[in-house]
Amino acid sequence: MAYLALYRRFRPSGFDGLIGQEHVVQTLINQIKTDRIGHAYLFCGARGTGKTSAAKIFARAINCLSPVNGSPCGKCEVCKALADNSNLDILEMDAASNNKVENVREIREKIQYPPVSGRYKVYIIDEVHMLTTEAFNALLKTLEEPPKHAVFILATTEAHKLPSTILSRCMRFDFRLIPTAKIAELIGKIYKEVGKEYDDEALTAIARAGAGSVRDALSIADICVSYKESKLTYSDVLEILGATDTNKITSLVGDIFRGDTGGSLETVEKLCESGKSVGVLCKDIISRLREIIVCKTCKNGREILEIPEDAYGEIVKAAGLADENRILRTIEIFSEAEGNMRYAASPKILLECAVVKSSRPETDYNLDALLGRITALEKALKDGTLISGEKPKPIFMGEIKSAEIKPEAVVTRAETKTKAEDNAPYYFDEGEPMPPPEESSEIETGGYKSINEQKPPAIERKIPLKEVKPEEAKPAEQAVEQDLGENTANISAGKLWGTVIRKLRAEKQIVLWIACQEMTATLNGRTLIVRACDEAGYNAVTKQANLEILSKIVKSVGDYEVEIKKSSGEAENKSKFDEDVEKVKNVFGSEVVKVED
Repeated sequence: MAYLALYRRFRPSGFDGLIGQEHVVQTLINQIKTDRIGHAYLFCGARGTGKTSAAKIFARAINCLSPVNGSPCGKCEVCKALADNSNLDILEMDAASNNKVENVREIREKIQYPPVSGRYKVYIIDEVHMLTTEAFNALLKTLEEPPKHAVFILATTEAHKLPSTILSRCMRFDFRLIPTAKIAELIGKIYKEVGKEYDDEALTAIARAGAGSVRDALSIADICVSYKESKLTYSDVLEILGATDTNKITSLVGDIFRGDTGGSLETVEKLCESGKSVGVLCKDIISRLREIIVCKTCKNGREILEIPEDAYGEIVKAAGLADENRILRTIEIFSEAEGNMRYAASPKILLECAVVKSSRPETDYNLDALLGRITALEKALKDGTLISGEKPKPIFMGEIKSAEIKPEAVVTRAETKTKAEDNAPYYFDEGEPMPPPEESSEIETGGYKSINEQKPPAIERKIPLKEVKPEEAKPAEQAVEQDLGENTANISAGKLWGTVIRKLRAEKQIVLWIACQEMTATLNGRTLIVRACDEAGYNAVTKQANLEILSKIVKSVGDYEVEIKKSSGEAENKSKFDEDVEKVKNVFGSEVVKVED
């Protein structure tokens, strides 16, 4: 006899062998016992969950002369006759290859003939969703009012593709995915029968690879039987599947969460050199991240994951290295990389980029990443782990970016035209006025000499920042209002926008403040036109709640209306550097203020 695959050899002959579908089995058995057989059934669910097996068992059971607990006895004359595949009382049709209206018309012609040996003539139509519209229309009337001896059993993996007229004429049974533990138990029984030794971890790995499908799991188990004659181990299964050792994946994820980019890339390189597929490796990382988030959020995580105790312990350790937001962001990064791999000439580069981006959140300027970095800073401040006391590096005009202008320490000064005006006291946003340094004396706090030139267009000064006492500091709202004063008729767009950004910070609208940092503004009459440089910033600002807040603040600052637009790129009149210089001039004035150690 020719060799039969395991899923064919061990196909269940009764309802007791149909695992994981107790709700379907119980209903069908009760119908058989009470002789309440319907004329049309619809079995739907994922592949390999037992739809066709249940249909064959049910077809034999309703014709059996003496069923045992609803299952066919297999001993009576009818059961023996129906065991022959050439029997005409049970007809199977694959709708994938017989989907035309002519095939349905043939069924309509033959259905009028009574059964040969049993009570019912059963038509099993597999993959019924593949029928054409004309074929469905031809089947409608027969399906609704078949002869008393006819029973239709329709099986499909995509019930949503069936017309509603077909669905309404059938009793629907939804087949569920089989739990991993039950599949592993079934494979263990089969291996004992065929005389194959195994490890429990190997069976679990095979069952998990089946992803709820018994047929897929048995196909993998069939390969493992032929892999080697000795005992089947967990590593053997991983080798057959081309999967990666879960411990190595867990270690890789741990390095990512710790920010060890170099170690993570070295691990990826070693795994790729060992022959692991880049696509499979990316899927394994996503799968492990999913297990980590389940472990972190669920109390009974081990029961849900169904993994060994030692592997679960490693997952627990990895889960303690990051919070939920970090884990979810990492899943999104690798999922995006996996989706783009099918179109990439070098998928490995995409995987490495995903590793770098996930291990270094500072390289990602997505709003979610920025919020994650803010959360990390807040946690560091709360825990007292943030290192303080470091001297800030000097910042020069050419290095200033719009996002680096801090509203709490802005020096406001008008353009110097005369010596008298130059000698006038100048102010910080907060604190008392500070007299200008003398030309021939050193500044006591820093020991630096001031540099003066004859009528320069801009005077460069070394200004020591005066420590502002808490009781002398003015509220941030007052400082913002003083920037503009009452005369807002001739205000520049840059100064108006800078004031708006500072007020967002003062009112603790942090998300909106972050999104507005890289945006530019122009005035068109009484309308402030704000241009977003990227899609993420535009989407964040144009949200209804954020737009209302921004409009209210702009209205309160200068009684202007606000309009949000996307940046036109090359159509801008000034370069990025010129725009940065203009923003600095609007805040600082025309003088260059240089801060040194």
